[in-house]
Amino acid sequence: MRLAHLSDLHMLPKGALKPSLLFNRRIFGATNLYIRDWTKKAVHVVKSAMTAISHANVDHIIITGDLTNLAIEAEFEFASSVIESFGLDHTKLSIIPGNHDYYVPAAAKNRRFEHYFGKYTWGPDFDPFAQYPAVKDIDNIRLILACTPTIPPPMFSYGELGTPQMDRIFQLADNAHGRHVVLAIHHHLHNQNFLRDKTGLLKDRQQLKARLAQSSIRLVIHGHDHHEHEMVLQSKLPSGTHVLSCGSTTYQSASKRRFGRFNIYEFKENGALEVERWQSNQSGEFYLLKSP
Repeated sequence: MRLAHLSDLHMLPKGALKPSLLFNRRIFGATNLYIRDWTKKAVHVVKSAMTAISHANVDHIIITGDLTNLAIEAEFEFASSVIESFGLDHTKLSIIPGNHDYYVPAAAKNRRFEHYFGKYTWGPDFDPFAQYPAVKDIDNIRLILACTPTIPPPMFSYGELGTPQMDRIFQLADNAHGRHVVLAIHHHLHNQNFLRDKTGLLKDRQQLKARLAQSSIRLVIHGHDHHEHEMVLQSKLPSGTHVLSCGSTTYQSASKRRFGRFNIYEFKENGALEVERWQSNQSGEFYLLKSP
């Protein structure tokens, strides 16, 4: 089984940032978009990534959130049209929300993300107000799709699973019937610098780590901080629980020597986990950066 992992796509259509929509915390996000100016190439890079994945013998694709920037309706319409252009359904593609997809209270309350992308999370007969996590059994993999975004104050982007959702995650993991369990979340589990840790952390990450230590979850994948990252947590498994981020799939900055990324994870017959790391060049075309 080969799983492709993309994250933090941040697709922005032209004309979406209308002044009438840029109130409350959106004004801060719009300023950040203007300064960083890297979303203009996002759609090209996403399409390039999907082209590379289509030639890489992948069984399933997971996107760990932040398809949009400010949770504007036009952004969801645009991102949905891009995703639908790939012709995939829930058996081939899973998507969870990121903090930018829940950027304002109205988007979260109205479940805007779920209305557009719930069919990839739960299937064609989905309920946009269904509880997380969703679960999919795909061959020898149990994929648990969780939701970590909250509605924090301006300038903050922290998230939280909450005890009810966390309980359901580990119930599903305990009843996986021998499958490799993969947990997909948006927020990261590693420590960052003081400021970023205070503003963008997963608030219950210590509780999650403690419960992972008592579980047999094989792999946790996430996005959020736009950097590739890997660590191994002690758990019931002899090899531990691997925690991996591919970084942002669309981030392109020649000056910082950072380019779009995605990962491919493969569970071998002997249970070993192998990771392929793919990166784009300055023109947005992807190549295999590192194989196992």
